[in-house]
Amino acid sequence: MNKQLLIVGAIATLLVSTKSIAQEQEKTEKLEEVVVTATKTATNKKNVGKIVYKLTSKDLEQRKGKTLTEVLNEVPGVEINGAQSNRGQNLGIYIRGGRNKQVAVLIDGVNVNDPSSIAGDFDLRQLDLNQVESIEVLKGASSVLYGSGAATGVINIVLKKSSKKEFQGTFTTSVGSNRSAEHNKFAADELEANFNFNGTVGKVDYLLGLNSNNSSGLSSIESTDKNNPNKEDKVYRQNVLLKLGYKIDNRIKVGLEGSFNKFYNEFDSSYPAGDADFFAETEQKRAVFSTDFNYSKGELKARGFYTKIDRNSTSSSNSIFKGEVYGFDVFNNYKIFPELSFVLGVAGQYQDMFQDTAYGNIEEGTAKQHHYDPYISANYNTEFGLNVNAGARMNIHNEYGNNLVYNVNPSFNFEVSEKRNLKVFASYSTAFITPTLSEIFNKDDSVEELNPEKDFTVEGGFELDVLDNLMVNATYFYREETDKVVWSGGKYLNNDGTYNLKGIEVLLSYTPIKDLVLTGDYTFINIEGGTSLINLPKQKFGARVNYNITPKTFAGASYRYTGERETFGDVLNSYSLVDLFLNHKILKDKVTLFGNVTNLLNEDFQDVSGYTARGRNYKLGVRLQF
Repeated sequence: MNKQLLIVGAIATLLVSTKSIAQEQEKTEKLEEVVVTATKTATNKKNVGKIVYKLTSKDLEQRKGKTLTEVLNEVPGVEINGAQSNRGQNLGIYIRGGRNKQVAVLIDGVNVNDPSSIAGDFDLRQLDLNQVESIEVLKGASSVLYGSGAATGVINIVLKKSSKKEFQGTFTTSVGSNRSAEHNKFAADELEANFNFNGTVGKVDYLLGLNSNNSSGLSSIESTDKNNPNKEDKVYRQNVLLKLGYKIDNRIKVGLEGSFNKFYNEFDSSYPAGDADFFAETEQKRAVFSTDFNYSKGELKARGFYTKIDRNSTSSSNSIFKGEVYGFDVFNNYKIFPELSFVLGVAGQYQDMFQDTAYGNIEEGTAKQHHYDPYISANYNTEFGLNVNAGARMNIHNEYGNNLVYNVNPSFNFEVSEKRNLKVFASYSTAFITPTLSEIFNKDDSVEELNPEKDFTVEGGFELDVLDNLMVNATYFYREETDKVVWSGGKYLNNDGTYNLKGIEVLLSYTPIKDLVLTGDYTFINIEGGTSLINLPKQKFGARVNYNITPKTFAGASYRYTGERETFGDVLNSYSLVDLFLNHKILKDKVTLFGNVTNLLNEDFQDVSGYTARGRNYKLGVRLQF
């Protein structure tokens, strides 16, 4: 506790000491930030009645050396359970208490999921941060635009884009340690290499990304004998990404994207807990075809995609999983007049899976489901400050018939002064969460048919520019869920009763001088009536200092406190992490040297009950641009 007070006190002292400097700072016009995920079209963040947390390419550059899941775990209101464990650890993704199946993951705006997994979710371990341009996290119910998987939030991962030059490339490599707090030492446990080649030739733009990561040094499960650690469990990952675009004219562009991801991880026995020589191997192939047509009154976009997953694992017995997804999303954003526009679209998916495990088999071709979702969303933005987003979506499902979801999301901007703004917002949204194929075909014998989960969410909050360089926002949310699908004795059934969740999120950002940015955030979540949300902290607090020492040198420090978590009747202790980052550019900015220290204080904790967490670790790397 004293350690936490010391860190918070130091940050508070820094805030006070920089106030006098801020008074002498020359005032500059703040650029309006544009986001896409909230409305499916580029929108001024000021006119969005929800909280959208955006990580730009600059933000990701400052966190170089971290994984995608570690970066997401720092976003206020987001909990990536397992991000601090062995690199092969299964991940629990929570936004405002919504678990994996209630959080939609998009890549370049296209929904990605795995119908062969229990939650039907995308495996974030497979994606490398070096291939990512930016990330938008939309918090709150978003099922009208993104379907049943977006009951509590959306993570939209935007991949790198092509350069306007004919050829440009980067090579990034790093080496680092990967050790627990008990057996901490500097060693070359993690090796990473990433190539990126891109450019534009005439009307064609292209991008080729190649990535390889190897990780060792850390056991999956925590050793019961501190003097005799378990065998290390290795993790390998390879990625190939190819993007091609053809600009027919100034209005029409078509694109093709393909990726191949291979992920291999060794793991231990969880029941009974102990060291073991188990492993899993996953191959994922994705293809996306896109068409964009811009015209005077709006834009028409079409996306078609295909995903194929093959996953094999060995434990007490061999297990085989296969999944396929065909899908599309076509929508038109039409501006009737400057203040009013409509997004009208239809999306659909066809899912299939195969399973051969000790718990049961699902024959190929027998486990299928599909749905079609027409949807409409209206955006009304006025000059006097009123903004209203409202919409509805009809889920037409082959198993569950027709289910309507809708949302109403008003907001209002008050001009406090010429450069200060107060935005207040509220929303009411409903959601329909389809049971996954794994749940449907592994339901309890006493259940004739699983019911879909149903949600409604109420949110309200404000965002205030207190000063030209100080911003604070706060959100209150309440969610109620019925017919939750739960695991019971190896089978699935609907839980009786109602599940309630409510909480608050607060974010503060302060720029006392031009090159110094201070941020802090706090999240509180209270759960009633549910027992299946394990490892979700009631309280989470974070603070970050970003400082450009010179135009070529960046230094950053972050602190994150994670509160107690309940897990199967047990309680995991709270923990605090301090990370340091340093980037320096040389040779006319063609070479970037970077390094970081994570868990600086070597905190000994458990991220997941019974599993090993990472202690103090180091990473050094270089990025070459040519």
